[in-house]
Amino acid sequence: MKDMDGDFNHVNEVQSLLAMAKEENITNSDGSPLNSRDINRLLLALRYNGFESGIYLHFSMFNHDEDPNCIKFRPSPEEGIETKANNSDDNARKLPHYSEARTTRYVRKGEALTLHYLENPREVSHATRRKILWDQHRFDIGVENAYRKFLHLPDDVTFNGISDDDVGGTKDYDYDDQTNRRRAIYASELVNGEFPDSSLEEHKAMGTINNTTNSNNGNSKDQDEEEDVTVTSNIEKSLDDLEEMLQELQHIFQNTKGALNQALPYSGAFERAAALELTFGELVTASRSSLGNDHHILLSRCRRMHLDSIELVLSKCSDFLTEKQSVELMARFLPTVQMLLESQKRRLGSHHTHDAATYQDFSMGIQSLLSHSSRRLLSLKLEGMGSLEECSMMELYCRREKERIERLYPRDVEEILEM
Repeated sequence: MKDMDGDFNHVNEVQSLLAMAKEENITNSDGSPLNSRDINRLLLALRYNGFESGIYLHFSMFNHDEDPNCIKFRPSPEEGIETKANNSDDNARKLPHYSEARTTRYVRKGEALTLHYLENPREVSHATRRKILWDQHRFDIGVENAYRKFLHLPDDVTFNGISDDDVGGTKDYDYDDQTNRRRAIYASELVNGEFPDSSLEEHKAMGTINNTTNSNNGNSKDQDEEEDVTVTSNIEKSLDDLEEMLQELQHIFQNTKGALNQALPYSGAFERAAALELTFGELVTASRSSLGNDHHILLSRCRRMHLDSIELVLSKCSDFLTEKQSVELMARFLPTVQMLLESQKRRLGSHHTHDAATYQDFSMGIQSLLSHSSRRLLSLKLEGMGSLEECSMMELYCRREKERIERLYPRDVEEILEM
């Protein structure tokens, strides 16, 4: 709190909040007036215990884990209570007063329940994640060997990456084995076979943290490590910029609704959406090359956003697409979704709710090409899909997996609360 009291802007903000509390007659539970220490404690509680969707009494007791066994579902209006909006006749839905957590795998008796503190996006580089977790929650996941210990990985596990032969080419590979999953999490950070260094120099300067050095060389960041960090930061900057463009287009399409045919030619939204999809595809290719790791954590975000851009074009711009263009979009969609699914299963296991959505995308893509161009589907030469029969079997498998996983997350809190 001493650092907070020395911040001029923060002090002014606290004084403003105190004035508002006095005006609104907001007091402590014992009726005593709020003071600056009370305000600071509330701000710190929000900062270090809050989630993007709010602060919760019980969720604040969950610890963070890079390999969590629970997932938190944010409140949504669909789960809320129907109300009257602004005293009008229009029905609205009020956000529910709860947030929900579900286990994502089998949990042993006595095992702590954990969450991943980063909600959106979760798919950020180790360097970015490390800084966010320190800034918002004041703990350090470290680098290299410290991060390996944070993941509770055995000392005899190798960290030279995980090849496709280790996983995809091995039928007996267990996605839900804890060591396999945590090894994959570690490997998803490697850049050209090396774990990139990161630092919290601004916090070191204040004496608040001792940065963990790379035990392989007792020195500070060498040139290669700095280049690795630059690679990931450049990709994240590109993703942030492109995501903003994607959200802007989604907003345009949402607001035009039934008037798409008239609005699109003048707004140029169709051309922008098509160009954005191609840009995402190029970013995936360029990132694979610069990262030297087909299953890097940032590639999952690249691929997921590429899928979102393709879905946007197909769903909102179908009147402007030829049959061939639609087929080619789906031909770019399928390899992307297959690689995303593989990366997710390695890091999250085979029962995670994120897998269900990706299985659904995979199933939808196969169905589309089977219906419109089975020849183009076979030309992709996707693993396990060498014939039309195998393609149909894969589509059925993806559909069933999606349904199986969804049954694990019934979202029945309302029913439970009413018991």
